[in-house]
Amino acid sequence: MPDRFSQLVKKSVRLGNSFPIMPIDEIRLAVAFAELPDQERVVSRLITELFEHENMHVRRIAINACRRSKNFHVPGLKEALTRRLNDPAAWVCYDAAWAILDGQYDSPEIQEILILLSEGVSLLDDKARLRQNPSDAALQAKVKAKETLNAIKSRKSFAPPDTG
Repeated sequence: MPDRFSQLVKKSVRLGNSFPIMPIDEIRLAVAFAELPDQERVVSRLITELFEHENMHVRRIAINACRRSKNFHVPGLKEALTRRLNDPAAWVCYDAAWAILDGQYDSPEIQEILILLSEGVSLLDDKARLRQNPSDAALQAKVKAKETLNAIKSRKSFAPPDTG
């Protein structure tokens, strides 16, 4: 009998291949993954088994499950999320930026990608545009990238000086 993780993988793939896809269904699956026992192992498996999946909905479920898990110390998660910032699907970039924000990750590579992703964004104006069209995936990704970049910069400006 397949384990619960494998059952959720099958449900994720089945959902990813269906039409139409309701975001609430992706969220439910992400929550189910995040509620499994041994979250470090779950997150590790999500990274290795689903972060590179051909279906963007499956990648979204995996990223959101990791974010909801809050196990940001799992080896390889930071690097996997950084790679997903360059995903061809804007919603996956959005999810990766959100997870990086929640995980408080930072690196020169992350900042460089976020700068490129958020190029031309004016948070005030673009958030207003998103209220008119919340399904604009490309703009959602750009705005979330800008918010994440701003949070990283803000944390750095409030960090205590390095006395080492």
